[in-house]
Amino acid sequence: MERETSFDSFYRATRRQLLHQAFALTGDLPAAQSAVRDAYVGAWQHWRKVSRLGDPLDWVRPRAWQLAQRRHTARIWHRKKGLSPEHAQVLDGLSKLPVAQRRVLLLVDLAGLDLTHAARELGVTRDVAAQNLRRASEQLTQLLDTDGAGAHDRVAGLDTLLEGAALPRGPIVRRAGRKRRQGHALVGAIVALVVALGAGAVAYQPSASDAVDLHLVKPSTRPDVNALSASAPTARNLLDRDQIGRLGPGQRWQVTRTGNNTSGEGINTVCQQSRFADPHGYAAIVRSFQAAGSPRRSAVQTVEVSKTEQQAEAGFRTTVGWYAGCRVGRLQVLNAYRVDNIGDEADVLMVRLWKKPVTTMSVAVARTGKVTTSTVGTTVGASPPPAEQITQSLADAVAMLCGRSGSQDCAKRPTYRVVPPPPSGEERGILAVADLPPVGRIAKPWVGTEPAPARVNPSATTCDRADFAKAGARTTRTRTYLIPEAALPARFGLSETYGVFPSTQAAARFLSDVRARVGRCEDRDLATKVSNAAQQRTSTRDLSSWDLSTEVTQKTTVRFRLGFVRVGRTVAQLTFAPAPTDDMTSTSFRALLVRAGDRLREL
Repeated sequence: MERETSFDSFYRATRRQLLHQAFALTGDLPAAQSAVRDAYVGAWQHWRKVSRLGDPLDWVRPRAWQLAQRRHTARIWHRKKGLSPEHAQVLDGLSKLPVAQRRVLLLVDLAGLDLTHAARELGVTRDVAAQNLRRASEQLTQLLDTDGAGAHDRVAGLDTLLEGAALPRGPIVRRAGRKRRQGHALVGAIVALVVALGAGAVAYQPSASDAVDLHLVKPSTRPDVNALSASAPTARNLLDRDQIGRLGPGQRWQVTRTGNNTSGEGINTVCQQSRFADPHGYAAIVRSFQAAGSPRRSAVQTVEVSKTEQQAEAGFRTTVGWYAGCRVGRLQVLNAYRVDNIGDEADVLMVRLWKKPVTTMSVAVARTGKVTTSTVGTTVGASPPPAEQITQSLADAVAMLCGRSGSQDCAKRPTYRVVPPPPSGEERGILAVADLPPVGRIAKPWVGTEPAPARVNPSATTCDRADFAKAGARTTRTRTYLIPEAALPARFGLSETYGVFPSTQAAARFLSDVRARVGRCEDRDLATKVSNAAQQRTSTRDLSSWDLSTEVTQKTTVRFRLGFVRVGRTVAQLTFAPAPTDDMTSTSFRALLVRAGDRLREL
């Protein structure tokens, strides 16, 4: 009884504060209630381990927050009757904070963690956590029109909304935990049978918080055991060492590991952010490959089976998003391809890590029905395989899974086309950090500020004198990009500003006026030289770029790379101020302008 007593005491002492935190995080009380309940069910399931922690809440809180965010419906409080304007304003203010800022604010201000502890729980450095906390505090005080203490009191005051929010008693939570443990044992037995029939492959056994609980599901909706067994992928459904050879022709490949990815940290590739893209999936299997000889090549294939097609679609987007918005060192998304004739949807991303030796990754992801497969190929110090081989390898992977997806013809001869990159997870319409190219010999990564309205255009130069708001843009946004850890002049940096005009004609006039002003710049300012002018017009994009240099003194010349791109009724301006020995090429700058145009299409 000692275990039960210690758990019940912990549960009674902490459940209300955790519900308060999950509610403040999402504004969705039903989602917060179910998330908190399930997190404590999982805690009881692992109580022998959890109870030995310095603070068991450190185990429960991240799971409750994660479940609450996964389940909540955006801005649900707008439909809640009886909600006071004061409480609605607080929830609105919290919802407007970026998730990373909201989480650190609540960890420090509501959960009472110190900054070092909060940073560790969020998986970021203390400096990043401090920066996010400062920005969150500043923005929330502005939104609530109060000071820091007032903002704290109003967030704490959300607790009054929880008076009628019921949570089950401790014995009920423990009983649910026991049932879940029994359900996992049954699923494990099923998986073992599938493994035995699948030539030694291992199927995914769901985690404590995400598994299908066969005892808690209503009989009418209980998953069919035979269907569950049939869903589990096996080694026979994965690429073999000959098929993976498309990612390194002429080299000898070996399978180095095949497993269900439930041991260790579960992170198999750079940019992967969690163990599974669909944490509620039925089954998963992962296989790693290594090529012999030179260049160094490796690959990882992952297959996940979801409960529904909707969850598989979300898992597909999650997998692609890991790489489209990756912030690992000097990483750049080079190209994106849409692949046709493979399953229901398929994408390929080419991603490069510029740290020497330069590493290029091909990220090929496809979904067919409820099954998602991804293959991440890595090439070190050499050119990656051509797109034709990457897409054909993806077709091979899907063909091996057609039976599992319920389709008899889900992989034909693939075709592909270049497309704009997928959303990065950062603000839509503006360059992501992963879009930025390397600069000179700088080995440190880019960092972007939070996008903000462009009341004053920080990208403007004395040549273009572009004022988006004055020219009639109804919406303006700007962002600055720096490399703060590198020893660079204070003036070094890149800025982007865009404006959305009332019509395509108004945007075109604005760009035409800018071109004319830059064309007359040398006449107005004899110390400035305009060179390397380039213009590119297509049916969907209008782009111009120049190099500017202004002689400030006899010994000092200031240089800029300047560019504008128009897509429909939106115009973006890029201005790059290089260092004397650290610059990007004209070709790289124009490619970045093209990418800026691609991002404008997200608006």
